[in-house]
Amino acid sequence: MQKISVAIVGWGNVGRGCKRAIEECSDMVLAGVVRRPSTVKNEDEALQNTRVVSDVRKLKDVDVALLCVPSREVPEYVRQYQELGICTVDSYDEHDKILTVRRESDIEAKIKKVVSIIGAGWDPGTDSAIRAIMKLVSITGHTTTTFGGTKGGRSMGHTVFVKNIAGVKNAVALTIANGRGKQKRKIYMELLPDADLATIESTIKNDPYFTNDPVEIEVVKSIDKYNTLHHAGSVERTGMQVNQRYDVAGINPEFTANIMVSCVRACMVAKNKEEYGAYTFIERPLTDYMAGSTLEEKLEGY
Repeated sequence: MQKISVAIVGWGNVGRGCKRAIEECSDMVLAGVVRRPSTVKNEDEALQNTRVVSDVRKLKDVDVALLCVPSREVPEYVRQYQELGICTVDSYDEHDKILTVRRESDIEAKIKKVVSIIGAGWDPGTDSAIRAIMKLVSITGHTTTTFGGTKGGRSMGHTVFVKNIAGVKNAVALTIANGRGKQKRKIYMELLPDADLATIESTIKNDPYFTNDPVEIEVVKSIDKYNTLHHAGSVERTGMQVNQRYDVAGINPEFTANIMVSCVRACMVAKNKEEYGAYTFIERPLTDYMAGSTLEEKLEGY
């Protein structure tokens, strides 16, 4: 069986996690890593014996590109890679805009005969599927999702946003549980000497990433003691005499990467069936994500 050729676009925490996940998949091969021109020559021990380029067209026969880029850059990257006839998977995280991105991406995907899976992380993504399953178990009821766990966890999209604000040297944005179904944001920042703190705080608090939750901002000399990659969350639903709960905890970019890599298979299944288009995670059958060349192999043990 010919292996699926996968490119990783972006070399942050998620990109590194994707490389490790691909190495565990016997049905995939890493075509290479695409980095920004400014960093393409940066040495990294984890990239030894790996093709590193600044343009995916320098890689050969890429089937699927894993877009491990800042979330708000995802729609443009999806468009660019669809133009090249390459399927894409991303972990776009702005819940209220996912269906808009999906609809816009779907048009080009059908034209170029490719498949894009949008928002394929743990939330949105697998948690979305859990919430859907819970509704099947309790047709009426109430669902709450609480992020952060007992110690708080790193929000990748929020962290990237803060780190890119002018005057910020380094930062981490944590999500902390603030009651059932609620959370607050805690931001630790290192600032450059000429930073305008008032402007930075205003930029954070007025951005859609932060407007729906209480936000605490603290300037520190070093973020090292707060700079965790851990995250956690729980989904609960009560109704019709049934109580359901699903918990997840671990290294955020690692389980995001595992989900994205599993979506590579779903892209190829859909493409081989000529079911071109853009999909959210829950729109494809679960068996599409599983390893195995036959349904019997995929369902073994289930």
